[in-house]
Amino acid sequence: MNFTTQIPISKHEKSITHNDKVMLLGSCFTENIGNKLSIHGFETLINPFGILYNPFSICSSLNRIINLKFLDSDNLVKVNEFWFSYEHHGVFRDENCDNLLQTINLGITKANLFLKQTNWLIITLGTAWVFFLKENNKILGNCHKLNSQLIDKRLLSVDEIVENTSLTINDIRKINPNIQIILTVSPIRHWKQGYRENLISKSTLHLATNQLCETINDCFYFPAYEIVMDELRDYRFYQADMLHPSEIAVDYIWEKFSTHLFSDSTANLCKDYCKLHSMKQHKAFNPESQGYKNHLIKIAKLEKELYEKRNKLI
Repeated sequence: MNFTTQIPISKHEKSITHNDKVMLLGSCFTENIGNKLSIHGFETLINPFGILYNPFSICSSLNRIINLKFLDSDNLVKVNEFWFSYEHHGVFRDENCDNLLQTINLGITKANLFLKQTNWLIITLGTAWVFFLKENNKILGNCHKLNSQLIDKRLLSVDEIVENTSLTINDIRKINPNIQIILTVSPIRHWKQGYRENLISKSTLHLATNQLCETINDCFYFPAYEIVMDELRDYRFYQADMLHPSEIAVDYIWEKFSTHLFSDSTANLCKDYCKLHSMKQHKAFNPESQGYKNHLIKIAKLEKELYEKRNKLI
């Protein structure tokens, strides 16, 4: 007897390997999968602008990265004692405007180099609602607790999302023609926008991603949203806020993701990298003890073995 609605996911015709670079952008669900990839030995770049939720802000960040369009002081806003970027998550903040610009623009440079070399780009869309400044209609990646009277919101249309994302993907392929793109819709519910507004938003994203995958080569969809909503479908698999997937749910989605996109040899290597990560997390009671020195020797040995195994995959 089966007590869940299984989402059928077969092996993808192209596989992610440990010699690939993977760039991830989007909602906080992006961070969940990105961290899993890092722990399992993949070279990743996760959210160079911080967590972003709507398709326009994600594409805007990619356009800056592609074209090395740096920010200046006009792109920043000061809230209380900190400077923020309209286009970045709140983790990008500094009491000094110049320091923040230096951090942000260095990140754009590094992301540009990574994007040119990356094999896989994973974009997770969180919401079709966008917030914008009333005075100039500038769409905000984050409101940074600005006065609500300065901001308004609207729902993006399917056509707007498809057109804007298609143009961005075309620009990406001018600097990296062979990149593979995976689109997902975040299972995290944006409840503050309203329960019906959240459903309309997610529906819009599903229609847009479906159209994008049908019309753009090497653009694929991974059903993270459907796995949570249909296979798990229980509040046991949510955090205490009842909006974000729990750690168990993330582990379950990761298992589906790896089964879908990893070869058997890559999956086996993942196990070794996970073991290496656990070994590195071990904190010594006495760093000078012989036991801990032996532990470090084991880590170095395993790192060498994994390096050799990766080279054999080339």
